[in-house]
Formats: sequence, C-alpha cells, structure tokens
Amino acid sequence: MTSTTASTVPTSGLTRAHASLLPYLLWLLVSGAVLHTAITLTGNRIGWTAAIGTGIIGLAYAAYSIRMGHGLSRVRYGRLVAHALTYVAVVGGYLLHAYVLLALGSPAIVGDGNRALDAGWMGAALAMGGLWAPGLLIHGFGAIMDRGFEGTRA
Repeated sequence: MTSTTASTVPTSGLTRAHASLLPYLLWLLVSGAVLHTAITLTGNRIGWTAAIGTGIIGLAYAAYSIRMGHGLSRVRYGRLVAHALTYVAVVGGYLLHAYVLLALGSPAIVGDGNRALDAGWMGAALAMGGLWAPGLLIHGFGAIMDRGFEGTRA
C-alpha cells in the first residue's frame, strides 16, 4: 500500500486491478454494442466488419491482461473473471445477435442447402464459443488448483 493523506485513497496494484474489472466489463458491453451495430449496418453478414471488430476486442483484452494481469493474479479469481467476462461478452453477443436474426427469420443467417446456418454465422455463433470454451475451462481448473490466486499474494 502507498502512504495516504486524508484527501487520497490508498492505491496498490491489487486495488487498481480489482477496481478495473467493472470499467473493463462496461467497455466490453459498449464495444460489443458498437460491433453488433456495425454488423447490423452491413446487412447482418459476418465479414470484415465482424473480423476487425472482434480483433479489436481481442487486442484490447490482451492489452488489459498485460497491463492489469499482475494485479489481477493477486485478486482471488481475478484473471479468470476477466477471461470469463470477455468470453461471455464476445460469444454471448454473437449468440444473442444470431438468436434475434433467427427469431426474425432473417435471410442473413440462413445457410445454403448444405447447412442450416450461414457459414459466417456458424463460425461466429458456434465455432468461436466451442473452441474458446475448453481454454476457459482449463483456465478455470488452473485457477481452482491455485485456490483462486494465479500469482503470489505478497
């Protein structure tokens, strides 16, 4: 902890990391809304707009992990929470978008005669979540084995 005066709040890497989770979640929600608005404006097709937007979110997660990772590793399940929030925001956003398109009977999501879903939507809604999930489960297992701390608690 740093020394404090009456006008300042004690800040440490641990405190900053814990406090960063809510703004990170809000950023994920806003960036996801922008991404899915952009996808909607391009005819609800999964293409470059979706790839670039998802890539930007991925790079932001990597930057957040690098910047806050040490502090989050000292917050019980902190890194796992950040990973899970990112998974749910990204994969959940694509799934919700797909559900809305399916409910509306949108031709943007209907596949050709060989598959029920458009190939782009199949990748975004099914493959991304299915391929990411084992990594998240392995991360969860590791965090449990470390009793929620993925770094020293010094």
